[in-house]
Amino acid sequence: MNTFHSIAADVQLGAHVRLSQFINLYGCSIGDESRIGAFVEIQKNASVGKRCKISSHSFICEGVAIEDNVFIGHGVTFVNDTYPRATRPDGSPQTEADWKVERTLIRKGASIGSGATILANVTVGENSIVGAGSVVTRDVPANTVVAGNPARVLRSLAAPAAGEEPAPIPFLDLVTPHRELERELTTVFQQALHTAGFVGGPVVERFERNFAVFCHAEHAIAVSSGTDALRFAILACGVQPGDVVVTVPNTFIATAEAISQAGAAPEFVDVDEHTSNLSPALLEEYLSTQCTRNSAGQLISLRSGRPVTAVIPVHLYGQMADMDAILALAAQYGLAVLEDACQAHGAEYFSRKLDRWMRAGSMGAAAAFSFYPGKNLGACGEGGAVTTNDAALAARVRMLRDHGQSRKYHHDVEGYNGRLDAIQAGILDVKLPHLDEWNAQRRARAVEYNRLFAAHDALLLPHEPSWSRAVYHLYVVRTADREGLTEHLRKAQIGTAIHYPIPLHLQKAYASLGYKPGDFPVAEKLAAEIVSLPLFPHLTGEQQARVADAIRVFASDKAEPHALEESALVSAPKNA
Repeated sequence: MNTFHSIAADVQLGAHVRLSQFINLYGCSIGDESRIGAFVEIQKNASVGKRCKISSHSFICEGVAIEDNVFIGHGVTFVNDTYPRATRPDGSPQTEADWKVERTLIRKGASIGSGATILANVTVGENSIVGAGSVVTRDVPANTVVAGNPARVLRSLAAPAAGEEPAPIPFLDLVTPHRELERELTTVFQQALHTAGFVGGPVVERFERNFAVFCHAEHAIAVSSGTDALRFAILACGVQPGDVVVTVPNTFIATAEAISQAGAAPEFVDVDEHTSNLSPALLEEYLSTQCTRNSAGQLISLRSGRPVTAVIPVHLYGQMADMDAILALAAQYGLAVLEDACQAHGAEYFSRKLDRWMRAGSMGAAAAFSFYPGKNLGACGEGGAVTTNDAALAARVRMLRDHGQSRKYHHDVEGYNGRLDAIQAGILDVKLPHLDEWNAQRRARAVEYNRLFAAHDALLLPHEPSWSRAVYHLYVVRTADREGLTEHLRKAQIGTAIHYPIPLHLQKAYASLGYKPGDFPVAEKLAAEIVSLPLFPHLTGEQQARVADAIRVFASDKAEPHALEESALVSAPKNA
């Protein structure tokens, strides 16, 4: 020891502790073989474990517990009060008695980069790494790398032991984003308990305002599911029982269910093979050759004899349909356009007519969104929303979701119990500010897949037209040997899914519509070839490389490669 130390008598030092000059220690404990750099202060009731290194100019405040083998970089600052104040409410200076010390725990083997700030009531997990200059506002999971302000998980450090199989790659990771936002999400639940605000109220209204802004729409009405959102939009836009609503056969059944449950009948139009979305050319063919006008000028389906009053393009997999062309046809034939945007939160479309980018949910008479947990913006349960620029339509949806009430116990129409609860609205409002970033990460992962698969002639990649900015809810490729590929990936512990294996016109639930195989050849062809690969914001480059390597092995192992028809080949998009 030397005269440049300031070490109080109550400090507990372990064996072989190394102390630099100009340090200030009081009321703390430091374990065996730890090293403390110059100009470090460690306050009372703080503890440093064994074999730690605390670099110069770092500040370890009261309430911080550092376990063994931890590295603390230069100039790291800890905070031990969430809401520090200089004075009391009466204006008098605060004293030590006013200070509320909150615990902070740094688990063994963790590393904190230089210049980082660790806020109060945080646990930094075992063997994790906090990047230099980061601001840690929430718990850091074990074996992860975090960085930024606020710090976010960049990747996992978990590595297989010698001879051990690599960790499985999930099709979707719903754990990591919720761990990152755990404190904010928990606060939502606590606030609901403290206020008893469980249904409706300011939390729901705030999310509605924020989601409308996000979608570039005038109104957003939160409802209990994406299915309810679409059903209420159909009813609110004036579709009558017995009407025909046109949509596509390659979508989740909720699209057609919403039509049927609103009292209308779905009729299908095939899709564009490259985008998998509603084909404007085939929609025009349907309207001009499979419909007629009655004496009142009403558009009538020749197939069913019913009035055709609306069309629902589905923004499948997170890419918007060609809305300019669809809206032009709808205007020509007097149809309402309702966007099924349940997979397209934040997707964008360049309108040649308006000469600007438009967001999903802002172009049709109304749009439906789902907040099912696996969506780009997912609740921790069920949820949905209708967006619209029509104030009267928005008012009708609000009545429909709440038993047809215009005000309490005044029921103007027979409605439904389709409200979004306040806890789910609060959860969605916490997540919403992160959605643009998550979508950008999905797009970056799609670009990387495109690069990795550029030489794979056994795969067809997603096609993104120049007028589209997709948000890649799913990354869907096509292969002639779908069963062989998915089984190969399953054995390699790589998750996959199929969206969707049976087109709606061939589903047993819609047998009464009288469609048969061959009626929609593109949708049927896609259904036999599509496979969705792992894609989520926190997917790592290493994981994507493993997926690509496994597919490369599968292709090379085939005695006769199952390449798709040359005419169907779609190159990787240049603007993804």
